[in-house]
Amino acid sequence: MAKRKDSGMSVNLFPFLSILVSIIGCLTLIIVVLNITQMNKAEGQTPDEILRAQEWMAIKKLQEEDREEYDKLKNLIEKMIQENRDVIAKRDKLQRLKEMKENQEEIDESRNELIAKINALQDAINQFDKQYPDITKQIEEILAELKKRDLPPDPPKLRVRPSGSGTSTFPFFVEAANNALMIHKSLTEEPEVIPAAAIGQNESFVDLLKLVSGKRTNRIIFLVRGSKESAKSYNLASQVINTYNEQNKTNPNYNRIIPGRLPLPADGKVDLTPFAQYLRK
Repeated sequence: MAKRKDSGMSVNLFPFLSILVSIIGCLTLIIVVLNITQMNKAEGQTPDEILRAQEWMAIKKLQEEDREEYDKLKNLIEKMIQENRDVIAKRDKLQRLKEMKENQEEIDESRNELIAKINALQDAINQFDKQYPDITKQIEEILAELKKRDLPPDPPKLRVRPSGSGTSTFPFFVEAANNALMIHKSLTEEPEVIPAAAIGQNESFVDLLKLVSGKRTNRIIFLVRGSKESAKSYNLASQVINTYNEQNKTNPNYNRIIPGRLPLPADGKVDLTPFAQYLRK
């Protein structure tokens, strides 16, 4: 059979069909892969995600159970705390009542003792009233007897006189007595007594040193009795002043304290009348 010659106007459809078959194959492959993937998923999750979700649900359930148990324990603890507070409050109240009872018993006993003492005191007063005329008579007899006797008079006052200190000096008088210092601040009031053992710690003496060292014209004058104890008190005061000077020697505003000394030859009361302008009335 003779071959028929193709005319020049024929069309070869092989490439188009090949491309179409290839596309159909690719689409088929994609569909198969998607189906397999979809089958391996459960509601859009992988097996690992499902396992983790199950574990999370189990943990959440345990947490909820633990939370419930925690709430129960918390409520139980709060209840126990409240009960403990109530017990403590009742115990304190019982203790107060017990103390009140004991105090009441003590008050009753004290009242009975006080009544007994009042009765005894009243008896003593009644007895004194009976004896008062005799006691008054005895006192009058004793006073009359003392008046008849030649008793020695009180020691005369020792008047301290200025000794050339000058009007520019402002003196502060300290009496060195037996085992004590006596700071004279007034003509009418009694001097302040400082035990010798407490001179260094006494605030009044320290304040006096501050006052004297605050101005160059201030001067501390020791009035020293003639006994050994008085001299010992003066020596202790001098040691305190020396220590005070050493502690403040670097202060430019500090004036070194140079104490003066006047002896008191007798035991009479000190009379500072000539220095009235420096003392309180």
